[in-house]
Amino acid sequence: MKSKLFDLIVVVVLPIIATIATFIFTANLFVAILLYFGLPALYLSVRNTAIISKSVLFAAIFFIPLSLFFDTTLAVNGAYIISDTVFPFRILGISAIELYLYAFFWLLFPVLFYEHFFDNGKSGDSLSSHVRYLMYAMVALASSVTVIFFFHRAWLYVPYAYFILASVSICVPLLLFLWNYPQFIGRYILISAYFFGVMFVFELAALHNHQWIFPGQYVGLVRFFGYAFPFEEFLFWMIFGTPALLVYYEYFADNRKL
Repeated sequence: MKSKLFDLIVVVVLPIIATIATFIFTANLFVAILLYFGLPALYLSVRNTAIISKSVLFAAIFFIPLSLFFDTTLAVNGAYIISDTVFPFRILGISAIELYLYAFFWLLFPVLFYEHFFDNGKSGDSLSSHVRYLMYAMVALASSVTVIFFFHRAWLYVPYAYFILASVSICVPLLLFLWNYPQFIGRYILISAYFFGVMFVFELAALHNHQWIFPGQYVGLVRFFGYAFPFEEFLFWMIFGTPALLVYYEYFADNRKL
């Protein structure tokens, strides 16, 4: 118990250190992702080696189709634009490689956090065979968006794309899952509180360093100390995004019997 309290203190302190370093040294997005998500993921992996293989496999399977579907669709609609990239090319000419790096660590870090602090992951744990259904769905969505992008890009333009896409893929599954399995509400509130803090300071650091901009169509803006970002970013990405990710993980990938 004491060791996990120490681990919790460390993963709370690490984003604070990342924020200070990012502001002082004007870190680019590639470095910022490693600081905010890579370092805590590495720490939890070292502290609990039993959860590495399952968590890394889940992230490795889904980060490419996830980015191809979401980031391509949202980039076409200008929901967010990565201003500068350290890489000489972009996926499909529009999505920065950093978005794919972020997708990998955004999948990895919360799953490691969940397994270490809440799910008591054990050595030898494997992904559920049901994960293939989620994989099939994600590959189908990513493939469809890629084909449409090349042959009929106009179909990808959707008013309020960020709000609509996030509502369907994040809020609906999260609410349905918690309605049917209310025993998860408490832990998801705690997880959401922690990752809201991480996402919030990551957002402010990114805006401070001009790492991305928001030229798209939104239902509103949130303003904080001179920084502005979409309400969708606040609601879906910062608050509901991580627990929704864990809903997919718990339902399709974890071997627990619900």
